[in-house]
Amino acid sequence: MHTIIQALGGLVAVAALTPTVRGNVDYLIVGGGTAGLVLANRLTENPKVSVLVLEAGGDGLGNQNISDIGLIGAADGTQIDWQFHPAPLAFANNRSLGNAPRGKVLGGSSAINGDVFDRGDAREYDDWETLGNPGWNSESILTAGMKAERFFAPNASENIDFVLEEHGLYGNLATSYSNPAPPLHDTIISSVANAGGINTPDNDGGYVDGISHVTNARLPFNSTRATSATGYYFPFSSRSNFQVTLFVTVNKIVWKSTHAGNAVAAGVEYVDQKGVSHTVNATNVILSSGTWGSPAILERSGVGNATLLSSLGINSVIDLPGVGENLQERYLLETLAAMTFSINSSLPLNPVQPFLLNMESLQKTVGAENLTTVEALLDVKPPGLSDAQFNSNKRLYSQQVPWVEGYIALSTPPTGGSVLTWFGVNLHQQSRGSVHIVSTDVAILPEVQFNLLQSPLDTYVMAAAAKRIQQIVATPPLSDWIAGPISPPAGVTTIPDLEAYIRANVNIANHIIGTALMAPRNDGGVVDPYLKVYGTKNVYVVDASVIPVEPAAHLQGTVYALAERAAQLFKQSS
Repeated sequence: MHTIIQALGGLVAVAALTPTVRGNVDYLIVGGGTAGLVLANRLTENPKVSVLVLEAGGDGLGNQNISDIGLIGAADGTQIDWQFHPAPLAFANNRSLGNAPRGKVLGGSSAINGDVFDRGDAREYDDWETLGNPGWNSESILTAGMKAERFFAPNASENIDFVLEEHGLYGNLATSYSNPAPPLHDTIISSVANAGGINTPDNDGGYVDGISHVTNARLPFNSTRATSATGYYFPFSSRSNFQVTLFVTVNKIVWKSTHAGNAVAAGVEYVDQKGVSHTVNATNVILSSGTWGSPAILERSGVGNATLLSSLGINSVIDLPGVGENLQERYLLETLAAMTFSINSSLPLNPVQPFLLNMESLQKTVGAENLTTVEALLDVKPPGLSDAQFNSNKRLYSQQVPWVEGYIALSTPPTGGSVLTWFGVNLHQQSRGSVHIVSTDVAILPEVQFNLLQSPLDTYVMAAAAKRIQQIVATPPLSDWIAGPISPPAGVTTIPDLEAYIRANVNIANHIIGTALMAPRNDGGVVDPYLKVYGTKNVYVVDASVIPVEPAAHLQGTVYALAERAAQLFKQSS
């Protein structure tokens, strides 16, 4: 605890100066985000190992949009957001999503996300190994995740169930519960149970089914956000072997050798704030630029689909068609169109962020009477979904892993009248998108194509999730508190009507994975189980882009675990 509090109290002192790039380093990490700073911290525990982190954004110091949890979402569209604008949704009325935020600051998206810290289901993590990644399984991933965490348990008066053994107590990242249990907390849990659901005391230990309280990445005594920067960099910035350089954008890898199957990186080329290009040398290059950033750097470096690269005038170094493909993203409804219900009394609420998560299998969500429909849709393989990923979804379904998340919040607007908001989230999509560069100019962001709802199963799941939420809310004792629906409006209750509502209002959850997939190369893989890019000797990717299975959890807990385990692998190989 002392280390974290000391870090928060000394941010300006320890991070006011940005080191200059100097000399050849052992590890050059591109991106000071969630994964990059974890990896840099662990590698520099050995004073003989030198690490340089190149970060496109600033340090974020003094930015309340980062530290103040009450301002979640306020960073979107500001200077600490990359401000990606994905292509219109071709399978959802050709709608535009507008801005899709990604963190451009020390801490990356851990500095601007929704602040939930939880872990996926053990069966999902075991499927990483089944997909051809030896050593990546529930035991190794959950253990690595607990190493990252420093959990602050709630007081008994807060009326929150938890299991201490399912949390790490000595890690770098502070986690806690956001608030004492608000009104209707127990009522909602009782209605889930009465509607056939499960009350799970804590969902952080690998068993995710059921309803439980939300864990957050924050210090409990002042509700200050905890990020990879506050946990892994600021308290350790005095290490002479831990360099961080801000406001530089990496263009591409500089190659020492491009022999087939044995390409060797000499370092990277980056652009400073004045637009001047520089190079820096390193023994190993690690891309930690995120699900959209890392594939773009690979493509500008000649690693990717050779046909695409040729169309942009880029010489192919490694023909690796999986780069930028297999984009996976969870679905939910736009905030203004989420499942909302009017409460029949005005509850005494401070601003309450989402405080409960309800995870259910697809079988439970749709009901036994609709399984034939679901299983027929599950057999339809959309374009862009590999056979390996297709079979993975079938395995997860047969194991009845959580497939639908309910993300639950209460609020009382200044105008009065309390509102229950219940986001239904599709966790395991069949549809696959992509991210690819459209120019060799590093200033031009890559094109993101989500392909949301391309699979008919995904549309049906979202509609069934909405119907399931309506069922739970209509179940006592919660039903006694409900005055009526706000959105969708009364009467929108059939699957066809709900599917139309979904197409008009579907949105993304910003938990994007898979575009530099860890998998066998012939299954669309980009990196091997040691996170090394196929065809290279010393280029790696460590960020959410390598994750092969979307977890039944908000993403950052899994990314911290990924980075902690990656650090172990690097240490073992050195």
